Amino acid sequence: MALACPTCEESAAEYLGMADDGRNMMRCTACGHEWVLGAKPVSPRAISQTTRSRGTGTSRSTTRGTRTPASRAPTRSSTSVTGSAGRTAGTRGPVRPARSAEDVETARRRFTATAADVPPERWRVIDALRREFLADFPHPDEEAGRYRDVYRQAFEADALPYTTPNALRDFANSKVVARPGNMSRFNDEWRALGSQRAAEAFRGVIEHLLRGEDPPAPEDRLTELITSDTPPAMPGFREAMLTRVLCIAEPERFLPILIYTSPAGGKREIARQVFGLELPAPETSSQTIGRLAYWSNDLLVELIGNRFVDLDHARQFLWWVKDHPDLR
Repeated sequence: MALACPTCEESAAEYLGMADDGRNMMRCTACGHEWVLGAKPVSPRAISQTTRSRGTGTSRSTTRGTRTPASRAPTRSSTSVTGSAGRTAGTRGPVRPARSAEDVETARRRFTATAADVPPERWRVIDALRREFLADFPHPDEEAGRYRDVYRQAFEADALPYTTPNALRDFANSKVVARPGNMSRFNDEWRALGSQRAAEAFRGVIEHLLRGEDPPAPEDRLTELITSDTPPAMPGFREAMLTRVLCIAEPERFLPILIYTSPAGGKREIARQVFGLELPAPETSSQTIGRLAYWSNDLLVELIGNRFVDLDHARQFLWWVKDHPDLR
């Protein structure tokens, strides 16, 4: 099976060389993400120390929601409903990164691109192309609207616990309301867990994304779910599908453009190609991926204004116009 990128889930990995510690350095040719493959080698001394201290350790609970006594630092279990099945002993998913010390409001002020930065001449071209587009496509896809309404109800707090495993898996593999990309890793995880446990993990992701309280900022919950494999995250449930959930749950806010940056066209590329705005590159920015995903979405929604029937209609226009020769 081809190696899938941990960011965009595309099976488009290429070998870059060997890292200093002997692991393989990889790069995704689809989205440009680079990572080191494999667990970091452990020294013999560390292994012997771990072995000596194991006799005094306590077993860790795999029950979701178990609280650590106040006298101990909180830990996160390494075996879980999403992490124990279908995984070779001794391996683990990406380590959850430390949360940014910078609060959301302060960081948001550094995301400075605005509609005022678009040159007047660019606006004139965009308005002319918008009229051309609306003459040929005056209405959005009706099937997408009906599909969105059904799953929007299914993801509400009182309905989510009763949404069937089949409905959840169908959602993950559907192309309606934007295509989430290669879902092979998600489907492998689903088969390894079995439908009932996989559906439980799936519901946990959606509940945390839409209504979680820790961290309180939704941008930071999105980052945690993108970058972790431990609950409430789920392997294979990454940026594209998480953003698709947001598009279903809040269709008045979220454009069905599912990736922040991608050579095929993410929000960053559309901001550049359509509006001439340069947004931060994830690999050089101190901003987290969840914050970039949220704020680039809000910027694009501001830029398109109230010129379309809904945001799915606006997404169709942006996808149609991004490679238009008049914008080059």
